[in-house]
Amino acid sequence: MKFSKNIEDVIADFRGLPHTVSASSQREPTPLDSVLVVLQEKYKLEKPSPERSLVENWEKIFGPSLCERCHPVRIKGEHTLIVSVTNQTLRSELQFMKRSVLKKVQSLEYCSEIKELVIRS
Repeated sequence: MKFSKNIEDVIADFRGLPHTVSASSQREPTPLDSVLVVLQEKYKLEKPSPERSLVENWEKIFGPSLCERCHPVRIKGEHTLIVSVTNQTLRSELQFMKRSVLKKVQSLEYCSEIKELVIRS
């Protein structure tokens, strides 16, 4: 069974054994703000993107009654938006609205490249 470093040290103290020393236990902790900067750069969190635009405008696209029951999953290959719905009935309903929903999506900033809508339940 794997234990955390602190628990291993408590067990070692109890049994009279030396503490485990590893490179990570001797290294100074990294400040959280520098980790956040690295993550922002790596995942481009500050840059505008189709995903951000979709999330911010989700209620405009589907309206207040439907936006709670369907969610964007991902953009596949830069051209296909995959949407997850809560049940088959809603999936059928959205299949009929597919063209109008796709036009609303394409009218959003950074989303003009989305050409297809896949609805999954």
